[in-house]
Amino acid sequence: MNASEETSGGRVGWFVTAAGIVGDLGSPFYREERQRDVWNEASAVGLQGVVLLSLVAASGMVWVGGATGLPYAATLLAVVAIGSWLTILYAAALGVRVHDEGGLLRLRLVPYAVLLVVFFVGAARVAPASGFLDGFVRGAVVGAAVAVAVLLSSGLRARRRLARGEP
Repeated sequence: MNASEETSGGRVGWFVTAAGIVGDLGSPFYREERQRDVWNEASAVGLQGVVLLSLVAASGMVWVGGATGLPYAATLLAVVAIGSWLTILYAAALGVRVHDEGGLLRLRLVPYAVLLVVFFVGAARVAPASGFLDGFVRGAVVGAAVAVAVLLSSGLRARRRLARGEP
């Protein structure tokens, strides 16, 4: 029995069904509990490694490749972002809340933030002064700044609630 069957009593939506097929979650591999737990942890480590290495690669593309590398770097980051969102959506579809707002302000996130800043500074440096890439980079920088502000605000509010003993 996989997580989708346990969580939803055997009734799942198309997204969970499709994810189960893509992930081969019906495989006999997942029947043994320790093996499944180790694989889940290894997958989490692998996902975080891919995210971190993709940020390094995208930053390198814009700093070394210049404006020519910018579309490839943006595509790489889009692919990684979509994969990360699929992970979050799958867990949410099975009723698992993956956002620990109290843990948003962790030091482990600093390398990701630094690499994003390096990427955006590099992208702004090499983007042409007009045209699609200029608008794309400006929009990405503004969007990233808004996202950081929202994350910081959510994290600070959650910490205050926890300090007051609220859930």
